[in-house]
Amino acid sequence: MIDLTSTDVQQRPRWNEIYRKKGVEVGVDKGDFIVAADEEKAYALAPAVYYIWNMCNGETTVGRIVESLAENIEEEIDMDTLYNAVTDIIDKLLEVNLLEKA
Repeated sequence: MIDLTSTDVQQRPRWNEIYRKKGVEVGVDKGDFIVAADEEKAYALAPAVYYIWNMCNGETTVGRIVESLAENIEEEIDMDTLYNAVTDIIDKLLEVNLLEKA
């Protein structure tokens, strides 16, 4: 479990940022979710990456995504590690045009 009551949790610079997913889900292949950015480019998203992409609905904050993952992860993980992983994934999704800042 992760301690979400830490005073520094909401001090993270991107905690309140909001993103909107782009692209279209076109199927599943070998456990990965296939999402097309456009007619020429499609990406295979691992389940955790797909979960983050899908939560980017234009209303959910980065902090809420981190909290949601923390609630569903059974193993012990450091909050900074989880936050950094989520923001790294968001950056990659932005880079390949599967997200935009809301």
